Amino acid sequence: MDRILMVMQTVEYADAEAALLSAKENAFFPEALSYGLVLTQEPDADAHAAMNALGLTQFICPGDDPWRAAPLLWQGEGYILLAHPAMRFSRGWDKEILRALRACPMGQLLKNVLTGYLPVREDPLGTVCPVAADGFTDAGALTFHHGTPLRYAASPVRGPFLHPDFCFAPAGFFRMAAEGEGPLFLRAFRGGWDLYTLHKPLIELLWATEVAPETALADDPSLADFSALYGVDIPGRLLSPHARRGMHSEDMTFSIKVPLQVKAAEKVRQWQLQGSKVTPLCVTAVTGDAEDEKLRWLQQLVNLRHMAILVYADAQNLRAVSQIHPNVLEYKSRYGMELRVDAPEVITRLSKSAILGVARDKFLTHSHYVWIDPDCIRYPVYDRAALDWDAICTDRIVMAMVNGMPDTTMFAVPDHLVLSLARELEGRCLTILGQRGQLPAENELWEIVIRENPDWFQLVALPVRRQLFTQIAELRH
Repeated sequence: MDRILMVMQTVEYADAEAALLSAKENAFFPEALSYGLVLTQEPDADAHAAMNALGLTQFICPGDDPWRAAPLLWQGEGYILLAHPAMRFSRGWDKEILRALRACPMGQLLKNVLTGYLPVREDPLGTVCPVAADGFTDAGALTFHHGTPLRYAASPVRGPFLHPDFCFAPAGFFRMAAEGEGPLFLRAFRGGWDLYTLHKPLIELLWATEVAPETALADDPSLADFSALYGVDIPGRLLSPHARRGMHSEDMTFSIKVPLQVKAAEKVRQWQLQGSKVTPLCVTAVTGDAEDEKLRWLQQLVNLRHMAILVYADAQNLRAVSQIHPNVLEYKSRYGMELRVDAPEVITRLSKSAILGVARDKFLTHSHYVWIDPDCIRYPVYDRAALDWDAICTDRIVMAMVNGMPDTTMFAVPDHLVLSLARELEGRCLTILGQRGQLPAENELWEIVIRENPDWFQLVALPVRRQLFTQIAELRH
C-alpha cells in the first residue's frame, strides 16, 4: 500500500477541513493518507481535536510556502500531493492517481510528475487542462492560462509547466523543488523531472485557482535548453504554438480513446433530437496569416457529422481550406463592415455579424445563422456527436458571457435578427470611429450593442471562453 502525504496551505485548519475530509472519505485506502498543513494562525483546541480525529496530521505555523514545507512535513510517505482547500475528490481518487502516474512513460528513475488546471465544478467540459503559456507582463514575467482540455485523453500528456496548487509526485520531487531556486517548472526541468497533465478529472475545484506570473532570469543555465525544447523564448518574449497549448509535442496531439458508452449514448441522443425544427448554418472565416494550428482546429470543426458549416477563406487561404472542406467560398473585403480604415484583420474581426448577413443573403433557407471561430473548439470532440441546436437556436441572439464580457467566438442569431444586428454593429462602429478616429475593441462594441438592445439577447454565463459549444453537445457522459 503506497502512502500519500497531502500538503495544504491555509490560514487556519477550518479552511482546509472540508477538502481533507473529502480526500479521506473518498480514498480507496484512507489509512494510507497522512496530512501536512502550512498554517498562518495557530490552531485552537477544537482544531487540534479535529486534526487528531482526521488521522496522522502535522502542521507548521506560521508558514507561507507549502513547497518549502513539504520535506519538513514528510514522514516517509512514498508520494506527496500538493493540494488546495478548493479541492473535492472523486471516489477512489488515490488509487486512480497512482495508476495515472504509473501510466506516464517510465524513465530509469521514474521521475514523473502529475499537474494541471483541475476543472471547476460548474465547468461544462469537466476536464483537466495543461498549464500553458499565455504571454508576458510588461516586466517580462511569463503568464499562464488553460491549455488544450484533455478530453478523451488515453493517458497523461507531457507538458512544460506546473500548477503550484496541484502537484502529485514521488516525495523526492518535492525535496528537489524545495532546495531549488527560480520558477517551479525550471526547477523540475533542471532536476530531470518530466511534467505531465493528469488526464482524468479525479479532483474538482469549488473555485478556480490561477497560476501567478513567473520570472526566469536570463542567465539561468537551464533556460536555453528549456527554450529549445518547448519554444519558450523568455528574453525575446516569443512563444511557440505548443507552449501556448501546454504541450510537449510540436504537433499538439495526444492519444485519444472515445469510450464505447459515449459512442452508444451519442447514437441514442441523435435519435432523440430528430424532431428538432431548427436548421442552423454555421459560418466562419479564415483570413490573413492563418497558422497551421488554426487550420488543424478547423479540420476538427468541419469533420463534425451533424453540423452544416460554410467557410469563407480569402485568396491566400482558399486552397488550403478547400483541401479540408468542400463548402468554402472566397472571402471578399466588401463582405465586412464598410470602414475607411486600413486594418483588414481588425475589420474582419469586427465584421462577424456582417459576414453572417452575407451568408444569409446567399442561403436563405436556414432558421438561424451561427458564427463560430475556426479555432473555437479547442478540445477533442467525437466526430459523430449529436448536437442539440435547440439549446442555442432560439428567438433571440444567444451569446456566452465570461467574467461579464461578451464571448464572440461563437454566437447564434435567428434569421429575423441577422440584418438588424449587422446594421447596429456597423452603425455603432462608425460612430466610435468618427468620435475617436480609431476602431473600438471587439468586446467594447458588442457590450454597447447588448446594452442598447437587451431584448435581442439571451446571454449564457460560462466560466471560460470558447465554451458555448458545450451547450449543444452532451459533454459529461
